[in-house]
Amino acid sequence: HLPYKQLRPLKRKMQMIFQDPYASLNPRMSVEQTLAEVLAFHDICPPEERSARIDSLLEMSGLRSEVRRKFPHEFSGGQRQRVGIARALAVEPQFILADEPVSALDVSVQAQVLNLMSDLREELGLTFLFVSHDLKVVQHFCDRVNIMYLGFVVERVRCDDLETEVRHPYSKALLGAIPIDDPRDRGETAVIDGDVPSPIDLPQGCPFAGRCPLVDDRCRKENPVLRPLD
Repeated sequence: HLPYKQLRPLKRKMQMIFQDPYASLNPRMSVEQTLAEVLAFHDICPPEERSARIDSLLEMSGLRSEVRRKFPHEFSGGQRQRVGIARALAVEPQFILADEPVSALDVSVQAQVLNLMSDLREELGLTFLFVSHDLKVVQHFCDRVNIMYLGFVVERVRCDDLETEVRHPYSKALLGAIPIDDPRDRGETAVIDGDVPSPIDLPQGCPFAGRCPLVDDRCRKENPVLRPLD
């Protein structure tokens, strides 16, 4: 609700890494132009220092300075995402919202980008809000996880305790959907029946009530609040 003049300095502190690294980059702008625009708009450094700053951002993101004159279509998906990371870092943010940042990448590239983001988090003291449907990725990258259903947080747990401490039936079903490393370790899978309600016409009570194996009359009247269970 802040007016633009008050919001603009806050935008420097909050940045975003998008899900699709191709759609989020301007196809008509080179890497150098993309980063220079950010540096100029937010007045990050004097014009004579921008070239060196761009080289530093590229190096920080795992790219060589020679790529600065290339355009998005000349990169692989992983390289494009690194450009997106460099753009987010350009304004020296404190907080980054990463919206499914590796879901559009090959599995081998996912690990490289996740490791890069982990290193940057430690080096720069960043806070990430990491959005993902892949709980294996969440376990690898995050400290805590909020599991959501139709916009509501149904469970909050430390990632170290994810496989042992979750209580909610939806959380258990998500864990059961993770591909296992060894087929011989396959256990009983929690299957959720029913259809997802419309998010614009939610039923009364808990939005998961129509699909929950533990449902009772109270669930159809009240949306449960988060409370400590340990």
